[in-house]
Amino acid sequence: MNFPQYLDRVRTVCNAHGHALNLNPGAAESALEAVEAEIGLAIAADARQAWLLANGAERDAPVFMRPGYLTAYDYLPLEKAVAGRARMADRAPRYAGYEEPEPRDARIRGGWFQPGWLPFASFGGATLLLMVDHSPSESGTPGQIIAFTHDPDQITWVAPCFEALLTGSIAEIEADPEEFLGEY
Repeated sequence: MNFPQYLDRVRTVCNAHGHALNLNPGAAESALEAVEAEIGLAIAADARQAWLLANGAERDAPVFMRPGYLTAYDYLPLEKAVAGRARMADRAPRYAGYEEPEPRDARIRGGWFQPGWLPFASFGGATLLLMVDHSPSESGTPGQIIAFTHDPDQITWVAPCFEALLTGSIAEIEADPEEFLGEY
């Protein structure tokens, strides 16, 4: 499933429940190139295409759900994604040697932060993040989707790629639109 198809289905769910899907206009190619230069990596193609189509959504406007979880995530504009990544990088030294409560999936590199992690969705003021992993371990896949969960802090594997996340996310949304839209 590509991002335009995904958004069409999310929009259908929103419309059926009297909600609008308020997305920002797409990011400019030059803005994405500037971000890639700033962070020193090429953004995974499918995430890049998503930002070109819509540069995030209004605050408190859910766009994603993590497969297997009830939490709806807001879609971050590119500038907020970069700012979130910078905050994690700034905090990372304080977490040197931090041990997660459970062993980390072998597809994800160790450490509290890796420079190849780029958030694209958040919940609760970044207490939960979905991130594109551009620097997976040797057994991982570049562009895989991982999640940060605060308290206790842990990084977990979510999906092998952005497209797979979209497929799992829309299944969750369509199965429980009230949870997604906060109508509980």
